[in-house]
Amino acid sequence: MTVTGDDTSEASWLEDARPRLRSAVRVGPALARGPATIHYVADAQTRAYFQVGPREAFLMRRLDGARSLADLGAEYAGRFGRRLDAAHWQRLLGLLADRRLLDPAGPDELARMREKAELARRSEGHSALHWRVPIPGAARLVPAVGRRAGWLLHPVLAAPLAVAGLVVCVLVTLNWSALYAEVRPGWGVLAALLAWLMYAVHELAHGVACHRYGGLPTQIGVMWRFPLMAPYCKVDDVVTFPRAWQRVATAFAGVYVNLALLVPLGALWLWGPDGPRPLVAALLLSGATIVLVNLLPVLRLDGYHMLEHATSTADLQGESFRFAAAFLRHGPAGVRAYPRRARWLHASYTLVSVAVLAPVAFLVVRLWFETLAGLWGAKAAVLVLGAEAVLVGVLLRWWVLRRQRRRAETQD
Repeated sequence: MTVTGDDTSEASWLEDARPRLRSAVRVGPALARGPATIHYVADAQTRAYFQVGPREAFLMRRLDGARSLADLGAEYAGRFGRRLDAAHWQRLLGLLADRRLLDPAGPDELARMREKAELARRSEGHSALHWRVPIPGAARLVPAVGRRAGWLLHPVLAAPLAVAGLVVCVLVTLNWSALYAEVRPGWGVLAALLAWLMYAVHELAHGVACHRYGGLPTQIGVMWRFPLMAPYCKVDDVVTFPRAWQRVATAFAGVYVNLALLVPLGALWLWGPDGPRPLVAALLLSGATIVLVNLLPVLRLDGYHMLEHATSTADLQGESFRFAAAFLRHGPAGVRAYPRRARWLHASYTLVSVAVLAPVAFLVVRLWFETLAGLWGAKAAVLVLGAEAVLVGVLLRWWVLRRQRRRAETQD
């Protein structure tokens, strides 16, 4: 792919070369990441994912094997105001070739990329507080489930069910004390098992929705996220869906299933027999909790991802905290590089996060202080809280540095 010689040979190469992306490669929509714009690239055969900038995405979408590099260069110049010479093309095509995104790519090369991508997924996010155990072959079962149950996600059915579920959720919230009074310890194990299964169906719904809009889950398994053990489903393909509503619907699918399950439970509680009422009450409380917690946009759960997709942003939480840190350190000059929309969005998300999390943190610290003071006295409680604050600060510093290092490695 090296070009040598005079301008005539370079022009001839640009006119003759007609590279083509493999049909399995998809370039996602533009997403705002802080002051920058990125696109995710997904390879459906190798299950590998990459990030590129808007210029690279513009060119990759046009590598169809029909247009020459000279034609693409003219389109690029019309869009970005400059032409690409042979050296720029060699760097771009060399990068795409190294990642086996160009056609043709041999089966052995694709197999190696698939193994490399799977190894990267298995190694990410492992710590004492968070790790995943994928179930081999589980993700490949989703298309069959989608063909049989995908109709449940059709808007004609999903919209009224979701509204009915929200009504039940409001009723559960208003009658929380009465429901809690009906819960009996004897039903605890069965209620916990059924609630766990409800969350498993919640996660499977994400996978079915992902398949409905042209993607496929990369992993389904069990996740430890302190202090809970729960099922999970990774739907990485969602970042390549061209329409924001498809991405939002995929993120909402899990909450929708929980809302739909609340409807028959609410009917049983209102009009059913008395015998299973303690179990029904426990499931209503757990189901409503799952819905309410998942919809909180300050936690990295469904509501947060719905907000990300609706605003076409990536890592909204992390970038908002970086935005706030830059503003606190340097004032308006520190965030001047951000577009106006990004400044408004990150400032709003930061304020909402503080408004939600600060009272929760205050109540937790107050409750813990009162507990410690009751055990050892007020002075000892202050010392313990101070030591814990230092420890939390050290851990947060380590976590931030670790994320920055991993982000730099990903960009490289």
